[in-house]
Amino acid sequence: MTASNPDRLDRIESTLETVLETIQKLDADLRSTNEQVKKWDGRLWGLTLALISTAWAGIIGATAVVITRSLAGG
Repeated sequence: MTASNPDRLDRIESTLETVLETIQKLDADLRSTNEQVKKWDGRLWGLTLALISTAWAGIIGATAVVITRSLAGG
């Protein structure tokens, strides 16, 4: 082994450590993003159900008004 080989191995090891750190950071970021998406997914479903409920309440209310006016002769 020449004197340059240990230096080269040290540089390779350092590079691999940097790559590992980067991968670990990306993994943590990805997991965090997945948790945020799960939270938003639940919130969007709640919003969707609320909008559907509001639409049905409007339809039922409008139907009641039409029926009431029809029965009242107006």
